Order: sequence, then structure tokens, then C-alpha cells
Amino acid sequence: MRALDIILLFVLLLTLSLGIYVLWTNAPQQEKAYESFNANITSYHISNESQFFQNMRYRDRRISYQISDSCSKNKQEDIETAFSILDEKTILEFYPSINGEIQILCSNIAPKTEEKDHFIAGEGGPSEIINASYYYIILSGKVSLYRSEVCDTPQIAIHEILHALGFNHKIDKNSILYPITSCNQEIDSSVIEEINNLYKVDSLADLAIEKAEATKRGEYVNFNITLVNFGLKDADKSILTISTEKGAVKDLEVGKIPLGTRKEISVTNLKVSRNTNTLIFNIETTENELTLENNKIRLYPSQ
Repeated sequence: MRALDIILLFVLLLTLSLGIYVLWTNAPQQEKAYESFNANITSYHISNESQFFQNMRYRDRRISYQISDSCSKNKQEDIETAFSILDEKTILEFYPSINGEIQILCSNIAPKTEEKDHFIAGEGGPSEIINASYYYIILSGKVSLYRSEVCDTPQIAIHEILHALGFNHKIDKNSILYPITSCNQEIDSSVIEEINNLYKVDSLADLAIEKAEATKRGEYVNFNITLVNFGLKDADKSILTISTEKGAVKDLEVGKIPLGTRKEISVTNLKVSRNTNTLIFNIETTENELTLENNKIRLYPSQ
């Protein structure tokens, strides 16, 4: 056989192979559905019935406060002493700030419940809350001191600050959280323990994949995924990594996911290997998180 005939035969076979490959890759494929996934939400700590809602806390164990200029010198001293006592008895640290998370107001008139952002317990309580699943996060609280203190210790101020920390009234007359204040009442050891348990968890983000579903036809995948931040602070820089059992496919920059919020992402015609069987999604951030156990999921074809 002449060399030219061999070359022509090789070109013909190559062309035929390419044609078969093109037909195979573009042939209609049956759509394959992957099992949807929902994250299991677990809690780090379940508070008892002493709070307005379960697991109420501020974002960090360092909590800022601001005392209104309308407060008298005596009331200012009572408030500072009350914060110092709670500082000493718990793991919390309170510090003054011009934009304090706890706003201390003083007047001679009790707040009206019909007012906007009225106080949950009458004179004090959280005024802005986010339900982040693990915790009810208190973004801000208010205290109104309109009664004068008659005890040697600032019983009223401590009582109202505990309301601002999310604690409800108690039926125990010896408790400082009893609705009617008296000088012999004390801060319950159970409340101190509750505060320490709630705030022993560091203020970190906690990204999770709450829900995911996907379909695949041939080499192309369509998917919808819901990301959520269950943590105690915003996640500023986040990346969603998509891979298969054969390796990485694509990284998507997700950006900021504020605490207690969800972000939905939809992608169509993402190219993967034709014989891919497993889709793997992983959400990551450059910062530390409360846990990494809920960052990754694997989706398999529905049976």
C-alpha cells in the first residue's frame, strides 16, 4: 500500500472517529435528577424557660452600653455599679460606647407599651432581635430607669439590665428578677450559669448549605442551592466550591453573607464529566467558623 493511501486512510478514520464523538456528545440524554438535601440544624445550647425566647444573646461577650445624658449622677453611678457586678459574676464584659448596644434611658415616666420598640418587660428588654436558628441574637436592648433606688445595691438597674440580656421575670420572691423589687433579692445562680453557657461560644460566623438540588443531562448540570449563616457574626468573604468524585469543577465567589440571612444561588449548564455520579458542594470563608460540619454536602442520583 502506498504511503499516500495510508495517510488518506488515517485521515478518514480520524474524521470518522471525530464524527462519532460529536454525535455521542450531542445526542439527547435522559435528564438525571439528584436527591435534594436539607441541612439538619442543631443547637449548641438550649436555654431554659428563664428567657423571653430560647438562646437569647448578644453577638459577643463584650457588650457596649450608652447612658443617656438625662440620667442623674446617682442613676449613672447605679448603672455603672450594676454593670460592674455583672462583670464580676459572669464572663460578660460591659464597656461604654457612644453607639451602645444597650441604651440606658432615664425619666420620671414609665414607658408606654404602645410606643414603638416598647420594652418587653415593661422597663427593659431587647428591642431588636434576629432569629439565626441557633440563637435569637439581640442586636440592641433598652433600659428605662424611672424609679429611684432605695437599696444599698442597684437592684433596679441590675433587674432591668438582665431584661435587656433577654431574661424574663421569675416567680421566686428571692430572685432579683421577681417583678416587685426588694433589697434582699439576689442574682440567681441559675441565671449566672445560663449567661456563662450562652456566651462561652465565641462570636464567629457559621456557614451552612441549607438546601440543594440538581439535575444533570449529559455533561451539563443545573443546580439550586441555599446558603445560610447560622452564626454570631457576618461572613464577609465566602466561596462555593463545586466538585465531583473526579475533582474540582468550579469556584463561585459568593461574597458577604450577614448573620441570620440566606443567599440562593442558581447555576445552569455547568460542564462536568459525562459519567459523573457524585456532586459535591462546599461553602468556605476565610475566617474561622463555629463548626465546619455543615459546610459540605454530597448529592447522588435519585434511585
